[in-house]
Amino acid sequence: MNVLIVDDERHVREAVKLLGEWNSWQVSHIYEAEHGEEAKRLLDTGTIDLMLTDVEMPGLDGLTLLEWTKNHHPKVVTIVLTGYDDYTYMRRAILHQSFDYLLKPVDPDVLNDALSRAMECIHPVVESGEAIDQIAKYIETHYAEELTLQFMSERFYLSREYISRRFKQRFSVNLSDYIQTIRLNRAKELLSETEARIYEIALEVGYQDDKYFRKVFKKQFGMTPNEFRELLSI
Repeated sequence: MNVLIVDDERHVREAVKLLGEWNSWQVSHIYEAEHGEEAKRLLDTGTIDLMLTDVEMPGLDGLTLLEWTKNHHPKVVTIVLTGYDDYTYMRRAILHQSFDYLLKPVDPDVLNDALSRAMECIHPVVESGEAIDQIAKYIETHYAEELTLQFMSERFYLSREYISRRFKQRFSVNLSDYIQTIRLNRAKELLSETEARIYEIALEVGYQDDKYFRKVFKKQFGMTPNEFRELLSI
């Protein structure tokens, strides 16, 4: 995955590089261009997947660059960065198939949300849900480990926002609730199949604090682990 940032202001390019959660999307290289002509030369290498471009630049402006990119490299996903909240600019950007239109100064959350959605266009396999299924399978076999959204983001090279949104769409529960359900269902099995102590079972399914484990177990099943075990012995 290669990204191109086009802006005649160096501090803007640096800000985008700093604020983007690039590691989440397996970005291997971020190229920079000060103007449209330089951007065209980089685009012609055929290595660019995503381009973020300013509108107002000396020489070849951003909107002309968008039109050229659409005609010569239609697979490149483009995002506009501009300091002008202008409907005419926005309309032209949309006509040239820009994926999104972001205002400067760049807001980190807005930027990363746009990047997350853009990645879905660049990685159709990810969009199909295969990566989310892989995450679910990983949880089913590694439930006893410390599992966080940040950990999943780093392991599967996806943004936290993307995982959170897609996981909820696919399984109708958020990631943390899914992890908890897997852990507690396994705890029920251990309670019925073994004579292990409650704190031992808590540790085995991923809970370091057995008091917290007892609390979430009761909330999930309407009874404490001990009550559940007593029910089985009747």
